[in-house]
Amino acid sequence: MGDVRKNPKKNEMQVRLHAKNTFTIIMVIGFVYLAYLIFFESGDGMPEIDVDLKDVISYAVLAIEMGGHAVTKVHEENTLNAAAKGLTDEGKEELLTRADLISNHLILDILQRFPRLQVVSEEKASEFSERELESYRSDNYAVWQSVKETLDRIPSRRLQLSDVRVFVDPLDATQEFTEGLTEYVTVMACIVVDAEPIFGAIYRPFYNETIFGLQGFGVVTSDGKTLTPVDESKTEKKVVVSRSHAGKVKEVIQKVYGDKMEIEAAGGSGYKTLRLVNGTAEIYLHTTAIKKWDTCAGDAILRTMGGAMLDLEGEPLRYSAADPILNKKGLLSTVLTSGNMSANWSEVVDFVTSKSASSFLPRGFPERATTLPSQFPVATFYFKRFMRNCYQK
Repeated sequence: MGDVRKNPKKNEMQVRLHAKNTFTIIMVIGFVYLAYLIFFESGDGMPEIDVDLKDVISYAVLAIEMGGHAVTKVHEENTLNAAAKGLTDEGKEELLTRADLISNHLILDILQRFPRLQVVSEEKASEFSERELESYRSDNYAVWQSVKETLDRIPSRRLQLSDVRVFVDPLDATQEFTEGLTEYVTVMACIVVDAEPIFGAIYRPFYNETIFGLQGFGVVTSDGKTLTPVDESKTEKKVVVSRSHAGKVKEVIQKVYGDKMEIEAAGGSGYKTLRLVNGTAEIYLHTTAIKKWDTCAGDAILRTMGGAMLDLEGEPLRYSAADPILNKKGLLSTVLTSGNMSANWSEVVDFVTSKSASSFLPRGFPERATTLPSQFPVATFYFKRFMRNCYQK
């Protein structure tokens, strides 16, 4: 029989291997537990990301200018490829063009610098090859340099990225764009924090003009000029309304103001908001449904200037993930910062409840229109005055 005695060196090596394996297993378990604490204990599966609002603003402005440059190139090529993407709430055909899609793609591509940023866009992501997009990409550096000095003036503010939403309209006034009415075309971005639009940027690509506003900072042009509300005495007595339903609104305006206000039909929510900003119109009225990517940037700019967009129940618009994208209650917007602030809202309610609501107003308006948010005193005044005139016997 052979020697059956155990080799002590072999036994010692096995013990060491077992100890090493045990240590490795413990380390792996420790790392897994640590990863669990970091990534999953917070509840959403990922750790919070801290960002500077100034950085998000800078990329948002760069994005809409890049998208806008692409819109002008598509227009120059005359390759719109317009097609119907569905019907509006009024039953009218809603158009989609190649310019919408390319602008949207470029904007989303730039905003991907923040991987977990919540972006709400009018258009869905589209697949374009880099070769297709190459001719539409502007020189990022040149675009950035054109606005850098102005953006550098914006103060830093740290935020949790999960609290930030960005609304994007890659081409506002698509219908007018297909008709060659390029003066109405804008590209817009809006930053929302806690359901409130705090920053808005509107770019007019065919005029190479950008206006943006940040609450607490002000409203400025891309070349650094600060914009303030035009005095009421110098503001043109005009109401801008949508081209799609101008006739119906004209009846209402004429009933309310008679010959004191001129009604002008115009395309694009962004364009109509800019008319308020530059004082070439006093009121922007919209009486049908409208998507919030159409209103968010303008809403932020008007709030920054002391005005606001209110729905036709007198409420400010909200932009949280829990709020619907479609605002079915219409709009009444103004930017003026003067006027008789002593109007008695209870008198307005008396007028409203004394007569059946007109067909253009939201159903149930008389029962709900009893209070208005105090943070918008100027817009509230205009809302009161408008409704009082509308419901007078």
